[in-house]
Amino acid sequence: MRALLIVLAFMAGQPALAENTRTITVAGEASVAAAPDMATLTLGATGRGKDPVTAMNATSEVLDAVIARLRAQGLEERDMQTSSLRLNRQARWDSKAEKEVFLGYEASNMLTIRVRDLSQLSEVLAAVLQDGANSLSNLSWGVRDPQRLEDEARRRAVKDAMDKAKLYADAAGLPLGDVMSIRDTADPIMRSPLHRNAPVMEAMAADVPVAAGEIEARAEVTMIFAIGE
Repeated sequence: MRALLIVLAFMAGQPALAENTRTITVAGEASVAAAPDMATLTLGATGRGKDPVTAMNATSEVLDAVIARLRAQGLEERDMQTSSLRLNRQARWDSKAEKEVFLGYEASNMLTIRVRDLSQLSEVLAAVLQDGANSLSNLSWGVRDPQRLEDEARRRAVKDAMDKAKLYADAAGLPLGDVMSIRDTADPIMRSPLHRNAPVMEAMAADVPVAAGEIEARAEVTMIFAIGE
C-alpha cells in the first residue's frame, strides 16, 4: 500500500513539473532536388472492328510489335505491365429513325513501362509510335533510390529547426536546452515539376523530345527544445 502511494504521489507531480518546464517549439522544413534517373509512362493501341474479335486483334497485333520492340531496346519483363484492357460496343442514336445504329466495337490495350536508361527514352517513344502505338499518356519521372533523397530532406529539416531554435533563444537572451521531442509532421513528398498526359499526334518527328527537369523531396518536422536555466 505504501509503495502504491509513493507511485501515485510521483505521477501526480509530473504535470506540475511539465507545466514548469519552459520550452521553445519550432518547425523546420527543407527540400532536396535531384535529376531523375528513370521514367514511367503508359502506351498502347486503340482499334475498331465490326465484331469483338476483329477489334481486339487490331490492338493485339500492335501490342505484340510494341513489346517485341521494347525487348529489343533492352527493357526487362519486370518493367512492362498490362495496365488496361478494354472492349466497348459502339453505337449512336438516330433521332430521325428513332433507333440505335450499331457502329461496331472499340478495343484498347495499354501497357505501362518503366525506362531505367533515360538516354533511350526518346528513341523508345519514336520506335513504339512507328510500330503502331496510338496512345501515350502519364509520363512521369522518378529516382531509383528515393530513400536517399528523402533522408537528406529530413536531415536538412532538422537542421533548419535547430537553427531557428538557436536564433530565437539568442534573440530572447535565453539559453537553449536539450531537444525534448521531434515530430515528423509530413511524409517526404516526391514532386516532379513535369508531369505529362499528352495525346499522340498523327505526325511526329523521328525523335520525340522530352525534358526531365528535377525530382524534389520535401520534409517537415516540429521540434521542442527546453530552455536552460
